[in-house]
Amino acid sequence: MNSVRLTSFLAYPRFIRPWYLAYLLLGITTAGMIPILLPLMIEAYSHRLMAVALVTGAYELGLLTSPVWGIAAERYNLYRALFFTGFATAAFATALMPVLHILSGWLFLAFAIGAGTGGAATLASLFVVDFSPREEWELRIGFLQSFNGTGQVIGLLLAAAFSRGSFGHGLAFAGALLVPALVVGRAGLPKARTDPNLSTARIRLPQTLDVRAMAALPRLDTTSGVILHFNPLNVCGLQRLSEVVGTMFGRFLLSWFMFAMGISAFLAYLPLLLADRYGIDSHMTAVIYATAAAVGIGLFVISGQWATRIGTARVYRAGLSLRVAGFVVLLLPELFPCGHRMAFGIVGFVPIVLGWPIISVSGTNLAARLAPFSEGSAMGLLNASLALAAVVGVFASGPLVRWFGYDAILALGLGSLLSALLLSAKLGKAR
Repeated sequence: MNSVRLTSFLAYPRFIRPWYLAYLLLGITTAGMIPILLPLMIEAYSHRLMAVALVTGAYELGLLTSPVWGIAAERYNLYRALFFTGFATAAFATALMPVLHILSGWLFLAFAIGAGTGGAATLASLFVVDFSPREEWELRIGFLQSFNGTGQVIGLLLAAAFSRGSFGHGLAFAGALLVPALVVGRAGLPKARTDPNLSTARIRLPQTLDVRAMAALPRLDTTSGVILHFNPLNVCGLQRLSEVVGTMFGRFLLSWFMFAMGISAFLAYLPLLLADRYGIDSHMTAVIYATAAAVGIGLFVISGQWATRIGTARVYRAGLSLRVAGFVVLLLPELFPCGHRMAFGIVGFVPIVLGWPIISVSGTNLAARLAPFSEGSAMGLLNASLALAAVVGVFASGPLVRWFGYDAILALGLGSLLSALLLSAKLGKAR
């Protein structure tokens, strides 16, 4: 993101709408509280580690319904109805999760939470590109991402408050938080298109969206961020998948997939793994995660500056290397007799969190620069790759933990990151 874009982003609060608060509440619930409290509750109620991966995987599968929400909204002009349906679905399913004590019920509700989250995020993006002038898209999307990211930090701190045995109460509270979103979400929400040129501009979205202008804006280290639910980009990107085979962009896309697969498996068991292997309880895990994520917000801007100076590919490799270092630190006490396991856990986990802003900014820019087609289509393929990798990583984590223990998750994380790093070695000095 260049300095002009960043200045505009900071100087024009008029691009903020009251309904963005609903998206902040969604970030609190689905990006902050659920990732900590859901695996803790599933393990506590079922005493089956495999169930954690299955439920988390069902949530990720639910997120993949995003295109369906987008297509339905545009085809039948159901923007507002589907927007609130997404929130209501996520709220009801989250609040009901602690009530059920059977795996089949959890799977259904987790899928519903993911679908509701994906639907709300998809419609949030469409309220920007289908109802706003083309020149305002990047700034409005940037604010949406920032609200969601702020919500994640708040949600992690709230998760810390419920993480000492009150998992069910925490999830019920998380679901209740989405109820006010149904109210504040109505404030300033577009009702109908008033400018016929907007729909014409929307059709050109993959060719006109300035992806690099949004790279320095915070977005979540999960598949629930708003940019991941840009159906116009994702569908257009998938249609051009065959064009990337054998290209430098295809190599980068495979690197991106490998990095995302390993980290998704790690995050699926995060609070349980850190507690079991390093004695870091879930309260401390949530606080550390929130603190590191808050610090990482500043890295989004700094990473863009680094890319300008030393090259985007080098910054991308630096981000991967930072996460590799984190996993190496986590594995040290598993391989050698070391004291102070908690210190290794903290020191290893923090760089894994801080690596995301660096990877996100540089990866987005690399996709835009290396793709043999439009930036928007490139971002669509990047989104699809990340979503698919999350599903594969989460479902793979269950059998690995069951058969080999948590060390297998750490090994998978390190191995996938090293593979991503190796694949990125020939990307040159792209700027």
